[in-house]
Amino acid sequence: MKKLLSAGVVLGLLLTGCSKKESIIANNCDNEARKVSNAANAYVASPTKANCEAYKKTINDALKNCPNYYSGLSRQTLEDFNNTVCN
Repeated sequence: MKKLLSAGVVLGLLLTGCSKKESIIANNCDNEARKVSNAANAYVASPTKANCEAYKKTINDALKNCPNYYSGLSRQTLEDFNNTVCN
């Protein structure tokens, strides 16, 4: 599960790098980063399978909604993350 939390931290850092000239996208990315943070906090507070799955879904949603801010993330890294089994 450390992989899950690490991916979330990296994603959060990437999503908070939105520029001012892209304010609409920035607001969307800020909202996505907030959702990832909330899901991570919920999972840390209660590491259930449901919270793990919700955390993974939130990260994937954020990556889909802010694709310009995770260009350094390899497809293999994302596949490995998505293949991580929640217990």
